[in-house]
Amino acid sequence: MDATRRQLEQDRRQQAARVGYWDQPEAATASDPMVSDPVVLVNRSLDPVTRIDLWFYAPDAGIDPSKYEWIYMGIYAIPPCTRLLFSSRTIDDYLLKFGISPAGAPLRGVQFFDSDGRQWLRDPEGLRAPAHERDDNDGEELGVVPAKQEPAEHCDK
Repeated sequence: MDATRRQLEQDRRQQAARVGYWDQPEAATASDPMVSDPVVLVNRSLDPVTRIDLWFYAPDAGIDPSKYEWIYMGIYAIPPCTRLLFSSRTIDDYLLKFGISPAGAPLRGVQFFDSDGRQWLRDPEGLRAPAHERDDNDGEELGVVPAKQEPAEHCDK
């Protein structure tokens, strides 16, 4: 019975496990350390993921923490087998809308829905169901992806 439960959990997590993100500091401009690191977001599954929120953490950004401790950037979807690259400028311009200076809030997690409608959070602690829903005052739904799109490597195709 325990093996069946493990297999069911593995099946349930299969698509979500193929979604990831990371900072790409080597692509940042070495002459200007006061810019955010570019961010890569990848969907290596054969199905799209939807309602994606990139979560930035801003407690040390010099703004009222009761107002903006966490900031999200919402996008509608990531197609199957797609890699997105968010430039430093895209991230810093977005955070500036909330009064956060360049490099003032690192990316700390990505929340999304899989093709079965389950919501997931991927952050440094791993992949799990999220504990909190976003508050519409803590970010903005951009819809269209403000990132460079390219095919993802190591996709299931």
